[in-house]
Amino acid sequence: MKPKKMTESKKSSHEQGFTLVEVLIAIAIFAIGILAVGSMQISAIKTNANARNSTTVVTYAKDRVEDLMALAYDHTDLDAVEHSVSAGNLTQATDGIDNDEDGRIDEAGETGHISIEWNVTESDLTGDGIDDSKIITVTVIRAVGASQRRASLDFVRANM
Repeated sequence: MKPKKMTESKKSSHEQGFTLVEVLIAIAIFAIGILAVGSMQISAIKTNANARNSTTVVTYAKDRVEDLMALAYDHTDLDAVEHSVSAGNLTQATDGIDNDEDGRIDEAGETGHISIEWNVTESDLTGDGIDDSKIITVTVIRAVGASQRRASLDFVRANM
C-alpha cells in the first residue's frame, strides 16, 4: 500500500470552514438588521422631540390657566379683550414664561419661539341678561424652524 501524500489527504468534517459566499450573506443579513435598528432609533428620537414640544406648550397653557383662575373676577388680565404680544398688551419679557428656554423667566429683552395669548369674552350663562361669567381661551404656540406646536385651552370663570 502506498502512503498518501499530505496534499491528497481529505479534510475531516470538523475541519471544513465557511465559504466566502456564506460569510458575505451573513454580513449582509447583519447589516440589514443594524440598519433597521438605526432607522428605529432615528424615528424614536423624532417622536420624543415632538412629544417634548407638545408637553411644553400644554404645560405653559395649564400654568397660565391656573394663574388666571387665581385672579379676582374683575382683574385687568380678565378684561374682555385679547391679551397677546400682537395686541400690544404683553411682551415676551413680561408674559411669565421662558420664551427662549434658557431657564430664566422674563429676563430683560427676552425673545424666543414660545408665545402665549389669551382671549376673554363675557357671557351670560344663566340667561338672566347679566354677564355672569367669562370664557377664557389660552393659546400657547411653540415655533422652532418649520415645526410648530399649538395648545389651546378653554375654561369658564364664574362671577361668584
